Amino acid sequence: MAARSVGPAQLQLDQLQKVFGPEYFQRGRLVLTVARDLPGVMKVAHKFQAKVNESFGAVVEVIMEHVKHEWWLKLHETTTTVGLQKGNEVPDVQVTSIPEGIRVHPYKRGAMPTLEALLLWEDATGATRGHCMYTMTHPEVPSLDQVDNIFKQVEPYFAMRWIIIELRMAPPIKGEFDEEPDAVALDADLDVGEGVAVSVLACHAYGFARGQDRGEEQVAHVTQCQPMTFQGVSDASGRAQICFLPAEVNKIQVAETERFHGTEMVLHRPKMSSLGDGPTVVPVELTPKALAVVTVHVFELPRQLPSADDTDGIIDWAAEERRHLEGAVVEVNQMKDGQAPVRLKHRGDGVFTAEGGGLPEGCVNLTASCTGYEEEEKPLFLLVGTNEFYVPLRKGR
Repeated sequence: MAARSVGPAQLQLDQLQKVFGPEYFQRGRLVLTVARDLPGVMKVAHKFQAKVNESFGAVVEVIMEHVKHEWWLKLHETTTTVGLQKGNEVPDVQVTSIPEGIRVHPYKRGAMPTLEALLLWEDATGATRGHCMYTMTHPEVPSLDQVDNIFKQVEPYFAMRWIIIELRMAPPIKGEFDEEPDAVALDADLDVGEGVAVSVLACHAYGFARGQDRGEEQVAHVTQCQPMTFQGVSDASGRAQICFLPAEVNKIQVAETERFHGTEMVLHRPKMSSLGDGPTVVPVELTPKALAVVTVHVFELPRQLPSADDTDGIIDWAAEERRHLEGAVVEVNQMKDGQAPVRLKHRGDGVFTAEGGGLPEGCVNLTASCTGYEEEEKPLFLLVGTNEFYVPLRKGR
């Protein structure tokens, strides 16, 4: 089988990842080195600076660095005649902070650059990184009619875009005879929380079928023309921040979970924010599944049990006065392999509820514990709707 060809968008992404790694930058600095004593070079630099500011000024600051070919000649003549070594860069006289190892200073090179564009940015650890996007060395001198071509060589480095996907649960759809949920459950329904996987699919074009008639590369089968996938995970506020290479048509996908149904929405390139407006913010509303709303009351088992002669020995704890245990811990363990226990949140007065709108229907083990009391474990079956349980704890001996 012939090897799969790589589309232009994938090639561009591979090149960007070689430069920036799996991450990308939100703000950067562009050091524009200019030989100011060569005729016409300053005009070229100012025109190029204007184009960069117009297109990418919101994400990159252009910093001019002036060098002189006359000084470069004197330095090289001196070091050659006397045999001295060229010194290191002095941080106090740099136009901006450029750590050692990112570049060789223009005056220390064998041929001085007449025009050079160096991109600087900070990675996730805060360390400064850099990449030379364009350079022209002496005796070549740029002209005004070359500015557009120089800009085209720099432009692809700014192709990535940031998107912030705000996940939010849609209000539950209620039927005519449904009970009204309490305020706590309703607030929880709208909280998505962290750990939700989000994917952005960039549907880039993949060649042209008519190219085969001109003897060009073999046309890829439709099954090979898959969109480029970029993934992220939501934080505690339900926001997922993803950097991707946008196509004209992009799709945002959130996979189905036990709490909500999966969803997909289309994002067209013209609907995205410009660089000057910052990241594109896209709200995504998730349709919640029917869940079991769980409420657990934890309290101290009294020494003398209430009378239950009229109820066949079953105590109605809801009607009794209870001593709430504020320091209790309540966990629900679903009887499925690989499922971590879910800790219920204390709402006050010994009342514990499940966050995120509730829990899936099915068999669970409920465990309640508190310092100074015996742990209580109950096997339960949760049903869609309201599930309210009263768990008395016996004082430890």
